[in-house]
Amino acid sequence: MRSLLALFVGCAALSAWTVGVSAQGNAAGQHDAGAHTHAAAAAVKNPVKSTPASIAEGKKLYDTQCVTCHGVSGLGDGKMAAAMNPPKPSDLTDASWKHGSSDGEIFTLIRDGAKGTGMRGYGARMKPDDMWNVVNYLRTLAQPTAKK
Repeated sequence: MRSLLALFVGCAALSAWTVGVSAQGNAAGQHDAGAHTHAAAAAVKNPVKSTPASIAEGKKLYDTQCVTCHGVSGLGDGKMAAAMNPPKPSDLTDASWKHGSSDGEIFTLIRDGAKGTGMRGYGARMKPDDMWNVVNYLRTLAQPTAKK
């Protein structure tokens, strides 16, 4: 009788998890996978000043939430990247930002995620100020352009 109850509880938990994952994959407001910009998001100004403390906090969050896909240096070469279906994680060090390059657009992508990619939304897991700290940290990853 106990094993039947355990089996039932396990099936119920799996069903609830599956519904949650499906709902997350179709979340309203999630970005499309292709390159595009968002005028409304671009207009959002970063309320968190980019200070050494903010950048350090953003790095801590990046190291726990982002590094497995985007890699230690932000090159998109994290441990999980090789096993992911295309599109692979973005290189956060280059000048190419598929969802817009403003702080507001980057924040919105972190918050909402991107459909058809491995980039899930963190809006339910992180506070807004934490996501802004990550934006401030990401700005430090940019590679300097070579002088001509």
